[in-house]
Amino acid sequence: SRIQPNTFQSVQERLPEVRFDLLPLAIGHGWYERFNASAAYLREDPPLGGARLRSTRFDAYQAVFRPTKPRDWTTITPVLGGRVTHYEDTEGAARAGGTTRVLGEIGFDAELRASGIFAYQNDLWKIDSLRHLFTPRLSYRYIPEGARGRARIPRIDREVFSTYLPPLGLGDARNIDDLHDTNTLRLGFDNTLQTRDPVLGSRDLLVFNVANDFRFRRRPGERDVSEVHAELAIMPASWLQVDVYQSLAPQSLKMREFNSGITVRDGNAWSLRFANNYL
Repeated sequence: SRIQPNTFQSVQERLPEVRFDLLPLAIGHGWYERFNASAAYLREDPPLGGARLRSTRFDAYQAVFRPTKPRDWTTITPVLGGRVTHYEDTEGAARAGGTTRVLGEIGFDAELRASGIFAYQNDLWKIDSLRHLFTPRLSYRYIPEGARGRARIPRIDREVFSTYLPPLGLGDARNIDDLHDTNTLRLGFDNTLQTRDPVLGSRDLLVFNVANDFRFRRRPGERDVSEVHAELAIMPASWLQVDVYQSLAPQSLKMREFNSGITVRDGNAWSLRFANNYL
């Protein structure tokens, strides 16, 4: 549950929300299913006399997918899913009352895996050979009529400001009351550099990931190509990490966000981090 401790801050209250999640379950012939459902009474009282929002929401999502391996180094997973959401006792929408929204999605997730091993030794940093893992990823989701029923749905669980790439699948979206049409291809490249570790078997020395979206259907103000998101983390020792995150608009090469940090840690006991955030 969530409470609103004061009258000058907007809080999405769940009074309460009950949720069930079925982890991916094998159903035969290489197919898996995924399911979640929830029931919630939602309330929001905006400050400064804004419109009150109320809804009783019943939501369910189910998907089936089948990972396939044409080669040992590649995996392709087609996804087919649907989401049914029923609202009743709504208040704050353009038209009060109840409504039911049915949405479907189709898409796939694909990844390639490549690796290389290099005989490099460094006693100072306890490096015993290097292994480079390279994983290109490609994901696609098509969700037609995602904005169906917006006039009758109070936007309580709505989209919030974030500079990161949002979850792509219909089942992972948390902004249930503020969905939109999706026709997006996501491309990413993951790089990991590892070395042997006598205790853990291997440990990461460097992680460098890059990703962005290609939008075939756009909302007002959106570009066909999203910002390029890049993150870099260097772990020369088990007790030290230096990381950088950057978001760059490819159309103008304008930097949208730059974060960096240094973390010193002692196993799982404690960690100390110095960081900056530029937006």
